[in-house]
Order: sequence, then structure tokens, then C-alpha cells
Amino acid sequence: MQNIVIDNLLVMAIIKTVGNILTAAVPSLAAYIIGKKVVNNNKLQRRLDSALSDIQFLLMVEKLHCREHMITEGKSNKLTIRNCVKHELGFFWSGKNTLSRIDRTISLESDSKIIQMDKPVRPKRMTSRY
Repeated sequence: MQNIVIDNLLVMAIIKTVGNILTAAVPSLAAYIIGKKVVNNNKLQRRLDSALSDIQFLLMVEKLHCREHMITEGKSNKLTIRNCVKHELGFFWSGKNTLSRIDRTISLESDSKIIQMDKPVRPKRMTSRY
């Protein structure tokens, strides 16, 4: 009879210990996974900012280079050079990353920063259109 009581106490102690370990491990694991995603998002955002800055720089180099051609030769040669790059090297211009779009993207990113508020704001209630 004493063996059964000791075994039951032992099982209860083991269950309690495992519960305590899981109580500490699960939130720590969740915090680790979420933190890693946030760090990866920040790293991707920095890489995007760097790429946009490089595109801006190269477009400005192209603009100044075309201006120099216009002064010396009377024409910019921008389309001629872009066609040579497309046909000879296999790179093509999508037209999606123009200077104005990059400026708009950068201004949208600065506007979308999280703003700390003093008190919580209640979301608008959903209303039916019908």
C-alpha cells in the first residue's frame, strides 16, 4: 500500500515539475520566434532602403550623363544606351522604379511609422452598407 502512495506522489511531483518547465519554456520560445521575425523584418527594411537609395543614385547619374551628352552632342542618347544594355547584356528597365515613385515610397514609409498614443483608440464599428 505504501508503494502505491509513494508512486502517486512521485507521479504528481513529476507532472508538477514538467508543468513548471513548460510554463517557462513556451513563452520564452514564443518570444524568441517573434523577436527573430522582427529582426528579420528590420534587416529586410534596411536592405530595401539601401536598394532604393542605390536606384536613386544611379538614376541621377543617368540624368547627369544625359545632360552632358545633350550639351556636347545635342541629344541625350538615353534610349540608345538603354536599348544597348537590354540587347547586349540582357538587363531590362521595368519602369517601376522611377525617381518620383521612389520619393513617394520613401515619404509613405516615413508616414507609416508607429505613433505612440496616450490612450487606446476604439476602432470604428462595422456597419452594413445595405
